[in-house]
Amino acid sequence: MKINQRVNFLIPHRLIVVFCLLTTLFFIIQLVPVNKQKQTTFHKVNDIPLVIAHRGGAGIAPENTLYAFKLSERLGVDAIELDVRLSKDHQLVVIHDHTVDRTTNGTGFVSDMTLEELKKLDAGYHLELENRGYAFRGRGIQIPTLEEVFKEIKNTPFVIELKDTDPRVEKKVAKLIKKYDIKKKVIVGSFNDDSIKRFAKSTDGKVPIGTGSKTLKYYVFLHKLHLDRIYPLKRSAVQIPVKVGHIDLATERLINIIKERNIAIHYWTINDEKTMKELINLKVDGIITDYPNKMLRLINDDSKEI
Repeated sequence: MKINQRVNFLIPHRLIVVFCLLTTLFFIIQLVPVNKQKQTTFHKVNDIPLVIAHRGGAGIAPENTLYAFKLSERLGVDAIELDVRLSKDHQLVVIHDHTVDRTTNGTGFVSDMTLEELKKLDAGYHLELENRGYAFRGRGIQIPTLEEVFKEIKNTPFVIELKDTDPRVEKKVAKLIKKYDIKKKVIVGSFNDDSIKRFAKSTDGKVPIGTGSKTLKYYVFLHKLHLDRIYPLKRSAVQIPVKVGHIDLATERLINIIKERNIAIHYWTINDEKTMKELINLKVDGIITDYPNKMLRLINDDSKEI
């Protein structure tokens, strides 16, 4: 056999061997048992997903205020999602944006204002409701501190989003959770992976945590390649949108593999009934919505039909 003929013979032969090895490895990976997490308050207990009020129900009340949180608690939501930042004088305040412009009658960065200055603002100023106009203006609705929320809302769990990446925020939140002994009633998340890791370290892993952006992107990438079983996703919950660009994240396979790990899966921010129904049918653990009243009504109507 000539050398050229021999080389031409070996190349496809080697490719076949490599293909067979990769295929075998792929099927072995599918048999790898996933690491399971502890059950938390944020797993559903039946076929109905948890109703999580986004910012306390931003579509029906001034977001991230005690007014909204109390309303959602009266409605009977399963959990309240809120955002935490640090004021100029290092107080934990509940507000989503880095400025007060969108939600209050003031202007400026939250980090440039003291708690006293923030308390003077009207946190109900900009919310306009259909047929009611600016019904919350001038009603004394303030930006609350996280401690005020913990004192006032005692019967509903919290999904806490750390908006500032300042390590002092993580330590202060951890300290407050310990003070009020509510580690089983909260889950703490952030888009920043380092912030989540620091928080977990400060609590010795005793408080449930969510998933940061980098971790989630890496996991979804492996999931699309069917290699996600090898990734040690050590989180209590995955909270994601239905889609990222053209990538559909509300798939039965993704939901099932997350659930197999005993990790709760919540979708945000779902405000239309069509998507709510689709997620209910997919048996997700929770739906984060600006309209908890709509979600609760949908669940109650469906239960009556059964």
